[in-house]
Amino acid sequence: MKQTISVKMDHEVLVYMNGISYSCERHWFNHTMQDLKMDIIAPKMREGHKLCPAIVWICGGAYRTVDRSIWMPEVVCLARKGYVIASVEYRTSNEAQFPGALIDVKTAIRYLKAHAETFAIDPDRICVMGESAGGTLASLAGVTAGKKEFEQGDNLHVDSSVKAVVDFYGLVDFSINALNTSDGIPSWTISDFLGENYTEDAARKASAITYIDETAPPFLILHGTKDQVVPIRQSEVLEEALKKHNIYHEVYLVEGAEHGTDEFYQEEVLQKVAAFLGKMI
Repeated sequence: MKQTISVKMDHEVLVYMNGISYSCERHWFNHTMQDLKMDIIAPKMREGHKLCPAIVWICGGAYRTVDRSIWMPEVVCLARKGYVIASVEYRTSNEAQFPGALIDVKTAIRYLKAHAETFAIDPDRICVMGESAGGTLASLAGVTAGKKEFEQGDNLHVDSSVKAVVDFYGLVDFSINALNTSDGIPSWTISDFLGENYTEDAARKASAITYIDETAPPFLILHGTKDQVVPIRQSEVLEEALKKHNIYHEVYLVEGAEHGTDEFYQEEVLQKVAAFLGKMI
C-alpha cells in the first residue's frame, strides 16, 4: 500500500538532554570533587521559538538517595504543554547534612537562570516542584529567596527566587513535637538529614514553615489521605502558615493514596498541577 497522509502538528516535539553538570562539590571526606547533574526535557528549539516557563523537579528518597531520572516519564505531559523540565540531583544525607541539599537546589535554579537563553527558558517564569524529600526541598527553596546563608556556589549574580511551589507530601516542620506525632518516619531519616543529636534550633532552621511570610510564592499542596510515612498534618501545618500570611495556595487530598503511590501521577492529578502552573507562571 502507498498513501500520502497529511499530519496535523498537534503537540511539541521534545528533546532530552542528559547529564548536564550544574555544580561541582567536594566529595569523599573533602578529598575529591563530585559533579552534580540535571536532566532536561524541553520543547525542540526552532527559530523564533518563544521562551518557555520551567519546572525544577526534585525527586525524593528519604534524603539518603536520589535518582533524577525516576519520575521523568511521568512529567513528560507537562513538557508537552510547553514547560522545560529540569530534574536535578542533590547531595544526599550520606554526603552532606542540611543545608547541603537546599544549597544544591538553589544553585541549580541559579544555573538555569544564568543559562536561560541556552535552554530557551524564561528566567522570570520558573517554579519548583518535588515529592517527599524533594517536596521538603521544593518548599524550602520557594520560601528562602534572598537568604544569604543558603546562597552558595556559582552564578551568584542571579537570584534563586521562584514563581510557584508544588509540594507533593513533603515534610515542612521538623520540630520534635511535630515528628513525634508520626510513627512512619524512621528516626535515622531525620538524624541523617539534620545530624545526630540535632537541636530544636536545627530542626527549626530546616523547616519551610519557619520562613513563610508575605513574600512567599503561591503553593500547590498534594497529600494522600492514607500516607503512613509523612503525616497529613505536615501539609495542614503548611496550609495554616500560608493562610496566616495570605499566600495563595491550593490543597488537594488524594483519597486513598499512600506515600508516593501511583495516584499522584494519574492524568487527573497532573492536570490540576498544570492548571495551577498555568495560573501562576
